[in-house]
Amino acid sequence: MKLNPYISKTFKSIWLKHFNNSEKPFAFSFVDALTFVKHKKLPVFHNTGGTNTKGVSYNLSNDISDDYKNNVFIIFDVPAFNVENNTKSDDLSCYKIKQYPGYICDLQKYNTLEAYLLEVISKKSRYKFNSYKRKLETSCDVHYKMFLDDITPETYEDIFYHFKRLLKKRFFDKKTVNNNLNPEEWNFYKEVTLPMILKKQAGLFVVYDKDKPIAITLVNLSNDTMIDVIRVFDIDYKRFRLGTVSIMKQLEWCIENNFKALDFSKGYFEYKQRWANKPYWFEYHIFYDKKSIVACLLAWLYKNFFAFKLFLRKKHITNFIHELHFFLNKKRYAE
Repeated sequence: MKLNPYISKTFKSIWLKHFNNSEKPFAFSFVDALTFVKHKKLPVFHNTGGTNTKGVSYNLSNDISDDYKNNVFIIFDVPAFNVENNTKSDDLSCYKIKQYPGYICDLQKYNTLEAYLLEVISKKSRYKFNSYKRKLETSCDVHYKMFLDDITPETYEDIFYHFKRLLKKRFFDKKTVNNNLNPEEWNFYKEVTLPMILKKQAGLFVVYDKDKPIAITLVNLSNDTMIDVIRVFDIDYKRFRLGTVSIMKQLEWCIENNFKALDFSKGYFEYKQRWANKPYWFEYHIFYDKKSIVACLLAWLYKNFFAFKLFLRKKHITNFIHELHFFLNKKRYAE
């Protein structure tokens, strides 16, 4: 991904403020562009941004000093299709562990939304999707807006107010938790998004019924890819299949503005599989000093820990845990 928004100064500085007490990150000679934060007790570092990025790329350096010695380095959320990095090194070993499926709508050969639908979506579904859109637009006073660097602070505050309200409403209805609503994460996204929008590294795609936001999607932007970060729609409009209509309009916007892809990013949802034409995997890359017994042991333990987490997700145990957490804290989520 060219001009990756997750290695930008804006994203990293605000992430460090919220998740690392604004402490300065560490740079290491073995890798270009990335910086790292340290585990409180162990000789383990992970990339700045942690799991709050939607994909990072990197290059190993040809000029490596000995600053890597006795350490372990975890790089989260590396798209498996990223061919820029090189995990081979004479000094470091690397484990690559699959973690999340990813889904991309590759738009490079399509000039219109209709052309994409014709190749990716079945005839029956195309008819239904277009009928959903007509029904929504004839029944409601609907309009669509992508906010980029033209947004005012007042409009931004209003959108984020409705954003949080709709997310809480949606996931209370689903009876499960959403990690984006954790105060620490939500405060981070609210603070980081506006300055990224003003630098055209992010956007807010909003569907309105008159002046009321009824669907909101926070996206990040590289030079040629729109990346889905958080999306929600008002469940009061679910009979109109508002989520489907919102995706159609976002794809249309991408094509009209010469974006090569809409990346739904990490995590499985049925709608992602239905709309995407390019599935892939996110990996965690664990580099470690292969001459250090401690580093080798820690890297092996982390590798197996992440493999176990993937096993839990595949068996849907993670979903059960989220639902149980919601049940035990239902009053708090209703606030």
